[in-house]
Amino acid sequence: MRSAACLLIACLAPTQLPAQSTSGAFVVTLGKDTVAVERYARTATTLTGDMIVRNNAPVVWRHYSASLAADGRVTRYEYTNTRLFTGGVTQPALHLVGTFKADTTAFAGTFLDSAFSLSVATPGGAMPLVNYSYALYELYFARAQATAGNAQTTLSLISAGDAQLSARVVRVVRPDSAAVGFTDETTATAFRLDGAGHILAVDGRATSEKFTALRVATIDLEALKTAFAGRPLGRLSPPDSVRTTIGGASIAIDYGRPSMRGRKIFGDAVVPWNEVWRAGANAATRFTTSADLLIGGTTVPAGTYTLFTLPSPSGWKLILSKQTKAPCKTAAECADPRRAPLWGTDYNADSDFVRVDMQVDKLAAPVEQYVMSVTPQGTGGVLKLEWETTRAWVAFAKKAARSP
Repeated sequence: MRSAACLLIACLAPTQLPAQSTSGAFVVTLGKDTVAVERYARTATTLTGDMIVRNNAPVVWRHYSASLAADGRVTRYEYTNTRLFTGGVTQPALHLVGTFKADTTAFAGTFLDSAFSLSVATPGGAMPLVNYSYALYELYFARAQATAGNAQTTLSLISAGDAQLSARVVRVVRPDSAAVGFTDETTATAFRLDGAGHILAVDGRATSEKFTALRVATIDLEALKTAFAGRPLGRLSPPDSVRTTIGGASIAIDYGRPSMRGRKIFGDAVVPWNEVWRAGANAATRFTTSADLLIGGTTVPAGTYTLFTLPSPSGWKLILSKQTKAPCKTAAECADPRRAPLWGTDYNADSDFVRVDMQVDKLAAPVEQYVMSVTPQGTGGVLKLEWETTRAWVAFAKKAARSP
């Protein structure tokens, strides 16, 4: 999973940051689709801004403000979400205030008609994490550079949306470039900076998030408010499922459905060749069978597995993994029934049950949104994966019961 309740975070020295005033705007995209836009202004003690976010239904207008300490830490972060509908209709949805102290972070607010509050232990302090807000990333880089002699720092970030802690490794590689990544992943989002530390461009195509962003001098948010109202993208990779019975075996598949969005998919940054792919998006794809199956000549006992693939120009392999829960380190953690399902990027080859060859066909027309299906064939069935102009499939059958 991409979040954890307890993390060991390197503390940052409270180094004074230079006073500065700046402003700018960002356009955040996923392929050809604009996911969010942001406009902000920052002084030595404040950060204010507005965003339009489209991966909600309905679209959300967000206004935020933050108070900054002398060393660049955020001490208070407040935002209001307003839902946008066609015809200029709006609906206040969420008001949230976060207070950031040396060892705790407290959130309080209202969602529609319900009030809430909670406090989270954040040893060493934390910074807010808000999806698509690259004005906050400029503060992360300033904090990293303020740590004397450190080109790499691990920051503790806390999501203002769900109060979940996560760690990010922040590297200021050169004065004109930086990178931010999860502590347990080798890939990172790349940032191009100017001499003053302003973000000029963001490239996350090498990561599982795939977003890109560009800085623009200004942006007409009022015009975009009208243009985007009533046009949500919704969940970018919505969940879907397959439920069917083939040859007496009940089959269930649960997976996420990403879309092409104008991108080249296979053999490119979305799904590179010769690298394990999660066969979907978000949580790992789950495959459950009520009966023993024969897949690629291998007996797959009844039970639940996660599915991965290994695509290459010369052929594909389907990987059935025994790991269905998030990684754990202690016996108590591993035995916890509340342990989260496996996340799709947490693949571990040691948990492979079997790898089998897949057949690959070229489709006459592109499939915009990834889809999985199970169809009957003979006395068994076929598991299919279709996206872009590729169909990868493997046949299976219920294993015959042994004679007494």
